Amino acid sequence: MATPSSVPPSTMANLFPNFRDQEVQSAVKNLLAYSLVILIVPLASMFLLKQFFFEALLGFASNDALTYSAIIAVILVHVVLGIWLLAATKQEDRKKRENKQD
Repeated sequence: MATPSSVPPSTMANLFPNFRDQEVQSAVKNLLAYSLVILIVPLASMFLLKQFFFEALLGFASNDALTYSAIIAVILVHVVLGIWLLAATKQEDRKKRENKQD
């Protein structure tokens, strides 16, 4: 059985990207940031809107408030995904322009 230290370095380099590369670091940071946003924003908005807006402020029943806040949460997921796609597209376009100039 091969131990991790007996694996040739070239194989390890193929398995793991170079995390010291600025481009890779930027991509990982963006992925983590958007992953957190896509989890936190819809969930927080759903529960906060249900509790404080629809039930407390507007006086909706619990089931109705949950339905409306869930609809808004789904819309927010799509908004965050759209922003992520827009940012990724702009980054790719910028890279293409930089490559053309070189």
